[in-house]
Amino acid sequence: MIASYLRDNWHNLAFETGASIASALEVSEMTVIRFIRQIGFANLKDFKEALKTAEAPDASMPALVISGQAKLPHLANQAMDDRLQAEIQAIAEAYRLTTLPRWTICTNQLAECEFVSVIGFHAAKGLGLDFATRLQYVRPQVRGFYDQSALCTEILDLAGRSHCLVLIDTFPYSRKSILLAQQARQNGTPLIVISDNLTNWGYDYTEMVLQAATSLPDGQSSAASLAVVLSLLTSSTARKIGAAATERGRFMRQMEGHFDEVRRPQPQRGQQRDFDFTS
Repeated sequence: MIASYLRDNWHNLAFETGASIASALEVSEMTVIRFIRQIGFANLKDFKEALKTAEAPDASMPALVISGQAKLPHLANQAMDDRLQAEIQAIAEAYRLTTLPRWTICTNQLAECEFVSVIGFHAAKGLGLDFATRLQYVRPQVRGFYDQSALCTEILDLAGRSHCLVLIDTFPYSRKSILLAQQARQNGTPLIVISDNLTNWGYDYTEMVLQAATSLPDGQSSAASLAVVLSLLTSSTARKIGAAATERGRFMRQMEGHFDEVRRPQPQRGQQRDFDFTS
């Protein structure tokens, strides 16, 4: 959240203070300070000084990290250090997707279609549900699907409506994903495919393909960059919608309280609970 704000307000950061950023995000000033320190800067002033020499304002945070201006922790384990560098590079590339023309096309579809369906296959099932849930806080009529044992009729029944389908998969030859993409194209349904950079079948069915690097030096894979892509899509969609997205978020938080879904205890001033750790 703080990273997105700093990126989106790049040109105004010279006039920002820790207090103004905290006020805009409705967090404490200490939260902002902690974030700045976590990425390697002593304070906001040092961070703003580093921004003056950064080359990519639309990907400022990753650019600073990759260029070495942000002080990353030194890891004694070389394998872990290699993994860290690979993931940082992948996240930087995820941010650079926001500069592509297709990013704007994807954002417009997510903001303007009456219905949005999100489905994740295989290892991306959880990513799909998380994205759908977060997008529901930005706009209505978003549905996430998890069980692929059915025939996806809830999605296909919306053929001919103002409907966008987001399909997330990282399998190069995923039979059901491809069949669903084929049907979406046949129905004229706008299709957004989110995949890793080794999965290229999406281009056969749509121009709205967003790929992120998931491979790591140790032969394993990480979904961190995919999660960043989806988070940025949510943020971009909210900005496209504008005030209605803010109102939607407020409504969803009211519903949380109404259904007692999330408890937010009020701090009791002057009262501190003592714990005995000796037993």
